[in-house]
Parts: sequence; structure tokens; C-alpha cells
Amino acid sequence: MHRLPDRIATVIVATVTLFVATTGVSVLWMTRALDAQALAQSALQVRIARDALRERVRTLALDYAKWDAAHGALREGDRDWLVDNVGSVAVIGQTVQVVVLWGSGGLEAGDLGWRTGGPIAGTSGLLPASLLAAAEARLDAEPRGRFDVTDFFAWHDGALHAMAAAHVEAVEHWDSLPPAERRAGLLLMGVRLSEAVVAGMADAILLDGAGLSRTPPAERPFLELPGLDGTPAGFIAWDRPRPGTTLLWQMSPWLLLVSAVAAALALMAMRLVRGGATRLVVAERTARNAARTDALTGLPNRMAFGEALAQTARAGERAILFLDLDGFKGINDSLGHAAGDAIIAATARRLAAVAQGALLARIAGDEFVILLEGPDARRRMEGLAAAVERAFDAPFEAMGHPVPLRAAIGYAVQDADGMSGPDLVRQADLAMYEGKRLRAHTAVPFRAVLERASRDAHLLERALRAALAARPGEIGIAWQPITTPDGTLRRAEALARWTSAEHGPVAPARFIPVAEKAGLVLDLGALLLARICEDLAAHPGLRASINVSALQLVAPNFAADLAARLTERGVGTDRVEIELTETALIRDPALAARHIRLLREAGFAVALDDFGTGYSSIAVLDQLAVDTLKVDRSFVSGACHAARRQALLRATIQMARELGLVVVCEGVETAEDLRLVRDLGCDLVQGFLVGRPQPISDLAAHWLDRRGIAAA
Repeated sequence: MHRLPDRIATVIVATVTLFVATTGVSVLWMTRALDAQALAQSALQVRIARDALRERVRTLALDYAKWDAAHGALREGDRDWLVDNVGSVAVIGQTVQVVVLWGSGGLEAGDLGWRTGGPIAGTSGLLPASLLAAAEARLDAEPRGRFDVTDFFAWHDGALHAMAAAHVEAVEHWDSLPPAERRAGLLLMGVRLSEAVVAGMADAILLDGAGLSRTPPAERPFLELPGLDGTPAGFIAWDRPRPGTTLLWQMSPWLLLVSAVAAALALMAMRLVRGGATRLVVAERTARNAARTDALTGLPNRMAFGEALAQTARAGERAILFLDLDGFKGINDSLGHAAGDAIIAATARRLAAVAQGALLARIAGDEFVILLEGPDARRRMEGLAAAVERAFDAPFEAMGHPVPLRAAIGYAVQDADGMSGPDLVRQADLAMYEGKRLRAHTAVPFRAVLERASRDAHLLERALRAALAARPGEIGIAWQPITTPDGTLRRAEALARWTSAEHGPVAPARFIPVAEKAGLVLDLGALLLARICEDLAAHPGLRASINVSALQLVAPNFAADLAARLTERGVGTDRVEIELTETALIRDPALAARHIRLLREAGFAVALDDFGTGYSSIAVLDQLAVDTLKVDRSFVSGACHAARRQALLRATIQMARELGLVVVCEGVETAEDLRLVRDLGCDLVQGFLVGRPQPISDLAAHWLDRRGIAAA
């Protein structure tokens, strides 16, 4: 450590030398960079100003050309109206300085034009016929549309103008007019680029020396102003900005002063560095230890434990025990925090006594972990877990009171090469929570958690098989309303419900994956479809949304069979919308597209459910013909108070509407959610605010029997 001050002094001297040597080069480079950046920025600003001018002229031309009154006046040759409402704009000259009308049978001379300061009655031949013909040809070359316009720059009367031309067309009466009468001629408007206009543009973007020329300047930056034929009609040039050079001259005295001061400070630092560096090393070592040590117990803390976990290990050579004290909060509440601290310290001592050769750490208030590494980790961890259990046999003592205490203990052994440390901690944590749930005072291995999950799934599968085979009454349908934002029912989604004789009510999120894994999803789907058909037949006003799995979708004759089943009960397929999740579609998009086509041919509507939760939603929308997009609740929940989520929701709704899809927002649970999705243009809403899943009898009583139910 005694050599560190000398090394720091050497670094200081070298740094000052390099600083003095490189300051000049750095400043020169910065000067050039600033000048180059300023030049690029000025070019961008001029381009933006030019494009803004072009857009303004285009907007003016469209404003006057797409006007039913102007269309009628031009067709009828109403020169007085044209003078008062079109020509006067150019004569006054505040907005535009040139206006020309041509190409209409209502104009005796073929064209009629006005310019600032010219006669109010207008004149013919104001602009060359070749320019008007070229503008008309350029308009004809544009893609056909009702709001076509073209813009360009051209010289007139010794000055450069920004011009725009457009067809004079009816707007409000477009559809009622014969095609030959929808257009009455053409209109051109021009803004004169006077010295005042150019100077105003330059002042707005803080440029000097701006001006126009017919040829490109040799020594100044410039921007082309495109003419009718695509070649430049003129150029706008300006003085090259040099902020870097100016700044260099202003900073030179200060740079010299800073260099001198830096050299003086370096000499002073060399005298002080030895004592300061020594104190710094000691303080850094102390801080490092403190940051990785729990102040109460002296054990490694979460940071130190995380660093130890960063090392990789092979299968069977690492294990973690996770421990959480039971009832510790009660000790704090009844005996006080001082007693709680005493219990924590005593626990640390007992665990340290049995965890010899392993890393013991306190990672939270009453949570401890033990990291054991090396060969035969499973056998050693089993012995360590038993020792930890025995450590809690004797009561603790706090504030003179004996305190019996137990802990929830779980452990996990790494069973694969390269498994990450956090994953192993998570397994041990799950095992600990399993012990807490069971109120066991023995250590629970993670494999016991896996075995229990597998056993629960097996029991659910067996109960589901029994229900499908002998107790179909356990399985039913709940209906959740789907309404317009103002509360008008459009349809209801059919949701599967199972009340098991052995397990009570079982959530769909539990039994549907079990059905898919056990191969029961087709049988379950057939039973649910039968229930849905019965409800549809019994309630003619009901329209249904039905969830269909991937296996059901690709089953042979699924669409035909479902249509036949509905027809038998007198139910039209137009009353049913099939909901498909993206997972069901992306496994084989081509196959899914074929079956979706069959569904649509049979008369069913198709919806894409839970949009935004998969990986290729945009591709699915592009490839598959669906009618409805159901936005997942994760987009809606909390969007009122999250700007980014609200932006995503707005973009999703806008995209769907552009594609012609009906948009349903799921998860609408508050009045704020409803106001937001309504303001963003959502067509339909679904959620607890609108209505919870309910039996068909409740749906009929509260919704279907109302008057004014709208058809989907």
C-alpha cells in the first residue's frame, strides 16, 4: 500500500502533461466540430423553412381550389364572384401575390390572373402558357385523388415565387355531380419571395446574409429551390456560421489561465497525495466491508450474498437453504424492536454455529440464507437442514423473557449445469413458502414442491375426466356482457366454469391447461359448445363470443359441425363470434388462415383475443382476416395514470380502426378506464365495471329483457 501515493503522484504529473499537450488539439478539433455541426444545423433549418413555405402555399391552393362556391362560379363564368373571393386575395397581397385560373370553359380568354398591385378585374396571360401547361401536366401525373396539389418554385416578374397548383373541384357535392362536372378548371397561387420574406425566414432561424440567386453560389452554403421540371429554379444561400471559431477566440485567454492553474494545483497535489491516498485506501476498504456486512449480526448481507451467487456451478455442487422466522412481527409488536434485534442476533449466532464451511447471510429483516458449495451438495444440505431445524428447539431469550421460536425452512439443490444463482434462490424461496403454507417445522426440499404441483395437476385431471364422463352438470357457462361505451349490449362472452365435487370452484386458468395437457380439451369444448347452443336457442336476443382453442380450430369439420349444431336449434351463425388467441394462430399461420376462412364462409365473425400479449400480433393482423380486435386488459389497466401505456393503447386502437376492425377493450373496471377508452375511440368495452360473469338467467334479466338492445 505504501507505493500507492507515488503511483498517484506519477499519474497526476502525467495527466497534467497530457492535458497541456492535448488541450490545443482538443480545442481545435472542437472548433471544427462546432463549425461543421452549425453548418449542418443551418442547412436543416433552411430546409425546414423552405418546406414550411411550400406546405403553406399548398394549403392555400387547396383551401381555394376545394371549394364548392369557387367550383360553381368558375363553371358558370361568374367573374364578379371570382374577383371578389379569389382575385382580390392576390391584389391585396397579404397572403399570396399571384393567382391564376385556367382550363375552364367559363373563362372567355382561357385564363384569368391577378397579381399584387394589378387591376382588380384581372388579366389574361399573366403567366406563360407553357408554365400553366407544365403545371397541369404535373398535376395529371400525380396519383388521382380528390385533394391533389403540386408545388414548385418559378420566376415571375423578376422575382422568385413559391407556387402551388390544384384542380378546382366540388367537395360537398362531389358524389351528386356527374364525373365530367366535378372539376371546373385549375387554380395556381404564388407567394413572392421578396427580400423581406427571405430576411424574415433568416431572422426566424438566426441566420445571416440570406439571399436568393439563379445560380449556385461558389463560397456560401445554399439550398436548391426545385422548379417544375425537377431542376433547381433558384437557390437560397446564407453566410456560413462559425460558432466554434468565435468561441475559440473568446476562450483562448481562459484556456491559458486554466492550464497554468492546473499545473500549479498538480504541484500542490503531489505534496498532499501521500497522506490523502493512505487515508483514502483505508476508508475505501472500510466502506467496502460495511456495504457488504449486516450491521446488526455482522453477517454478509444481500449484496455480499449476490456476489457469491455470481459464480457458476455444476449440477449437484451447489445448494441454498432459505429461512424465514415465524411470528417475528409479533415479537416486535409485543416486546419491542430491541427484543426483536436481540432475537435476530441470537438466531445469527445459532445458525453460524451449524453452518460451518458454508456462507451464511442475512438478506432481509427476518430472512437468512445459507449457500453451500462443493461435491455431494445434496447429502450435505440434507444434514445441514436437519441441524438448522434443531437450532430452534431451545427457546430464545429476549429482555429476560423466554421466547419459543420456529422458522419456515426450504432448500434447493442445483440440478443442472450452468443454472443461475437467482434461479436457485427462487426455488429455495418457493420451498420455504411451501413449508410456511403447511405450517411445517421441518425443512422442505424444492423437489417436494414440484411433486405436489404434479400431484395436484393429476388430481384435477382425474376429477375433470369424471366430470366430463359422469357429472357434466359440474361444468357450465358464465356470460360477461360486452357493451358500447354508453352501455348498450352488443354481445356476451361465454366463459367456462367448473365447480368440482372434490375441489370446489376451479378457476379456468387451472383446469383448461390441465385439459389441454391431458387431451380433454376437445371433449370439454364440445360440452361447453352444447351449453352455449342451448342458451342461444333459449334467448333469441343473445349474441355470443366463444373462445376456441387451437386444437378445436384445426379439428376436421369444426366450422361445419358448429354451424350444423346451431342450425338444428334454429340459431344463425351470424349471432356467434369465434375468439382466437394469438397463440392458437402463430403455431401454423397458414393452417389457421384456412380454418378462419372456413369459419367466415359459414357465417361466423372472428375476433383476435388478448391482443398485445404475444410476439407477432402485427403479423397476425396482416395475414389473417379477423373482424374484431380485443385489446388485452394489460393495456387498459392503469392507463389513465401511465402516459406510455396510454400512448400504446391509443396507437393500438387507431391502428385497428384504420384496418376496419371493431375494437373491444377488456379489463374496464373503473369509470376512469371507461372515459379513457371512450375518448380514444374504442367501439366496445368489457370488464367488471360493465358487468361481471353471470349465469344466463341474470344476463337475461338484467340485459336481454331491456328494451333497445342493439344488434351487433
